[in-house]
Amino acid sequence: MKKTGILFLVCVYLCAGPVTLMASEYRTFEEITFKSSSFDLLEDYSETDYELAYEEIDKRKFWGWRTHTVLNNVRVSFKKETMMIIRNEGTSAIEKDYTFKTKTSNATQLSASGSIGIEAKGPIQSFKTGLDSELEFSAESSTKTTEEETIEIAIDVDPMTELRIEIYGEGKVSNGVGKLYRFFRNTKKGGWEVFTLTSQYYSIEKVMIEQ
Repeated sequence: MKKTGILFLVCVYLCAGPVTLMASEYRTFEEITFKSSSFDLLEDYSETDYELAYEEIDKRKFWGWRTHTVLNNVRVSFKKETMMIIRNEGTSAIEKDYTFKTKTSNATQLSASGSIGIEAKGPIQSFKTGLDSELEFSAESSTKTTEEETIEIAIDVDPMTELRIEIYGEGKVSNGVGKLYRFFRNTKKGGWEVFTLTSQYYSIEKVMIEQ
């Protein structure tokens, strides 16, 4: 299909082995894309990825966490969701009124695997057992919200065109593994991930329908 134009664009900037995965909203996004194919989200780690990462922290410790960072604030782009598709195969234009609403969102979200847990105090997440401090990361200080805003527009969908309304954005991802020791005994281990949302916008695009 050939692009014929972009009708409207609104940017909303926000400050700022197989194992069970405890994940946040960002894991429901339709697409998350790294610039390099060698980078992975925590949910895509293979058993070999875990084994190699654990080798970096296999030295025992009397008390506390040992961690290894695989990705450090690596930029990603994403498509959050497709909100609407209007396909006009007729001979007259379709007129449509549409309302956008921005919702209050956490700029920082967490995921964890293995026996590393996540706890929430209201909208604020943190890793359990002091892992946040070891990673020099504070969910509370980096969590921002945006007030709800309503945007109303009128859209005309011309004959033989398709209109797509989608939400895109950018963010940063840090992830790795950790082991918790108590009296030289490894009591918890698994993967951790921090996703930071940096921008989000609506995209409304009209394309020609191929005949």
